[in-house]
Amino acid sequence: MYYTLEITGAAAEASIVSTADLKTFLRVDHSDEDTLIEALRSAAIEYVQNYCNVQLGDVTAVMYLDEFRGTWEIPVGPVRSITSIVYNNTPSTTLTLSTDNYYTDLKRKPARITTISPPTVHPDTSNGVQVTMELGYLEAEVPDGLIHAIKLLVAHFYENRNIVVVGTITAEVPNLIHSLLNPYRVISDR
Repeated sequence: MYYTLEITGAAAEASIVSTADLKTFLRVDHSDEDTLIEALRSAAIEYVQNYCNVQLGDVTAVMYLDEFRGTWEIPVGPVRSITSIVYNNTPSTTLTLSTDNYYTDLKRKPARITTISPPTVHPDTSNGVQVTMELGYLEAEVPDGLIHAIKLLVAHFYENRNIVVVGTITAEVPNLIHSLLNPYRVISDR
């Protein structure tokens, strides 16, 4: 199933892991590189979100689909709630699907929605179904494994600032980081 996902809102990165915490982890005792460390934090958070298909922070998202299916997965998480499901019954008219016509399984990874007798979406409408949802780990509830992976990534980026490293050093993302991240991945089989 093809979909488009539009995300608004983001975590306050400093509330996930502060610059002071990162400096302690890096054993940096000056403020000369605070801007660099904050940029590396942003890159590490983006890496974690992309690798795991999760969002960090209180996020609103709209998933656009061309049509209804009996059941479909939400390929990002964690999904906290479905706010609404709206669909086009004509090219210019939308209707809201009643909550009696679908049920959700938000505890599953990936979360899924099952429609009961799905309505017909107008055939000449792209993105005819819009699912609005609240998703993401709230800042105070980001799992420790993800926070530690962010710290390790920042350390890795801080210590390996060049794209090419000459010599016997390997500058790829360590397997330990992926081992920390794997339990939190949202993997969709569709």
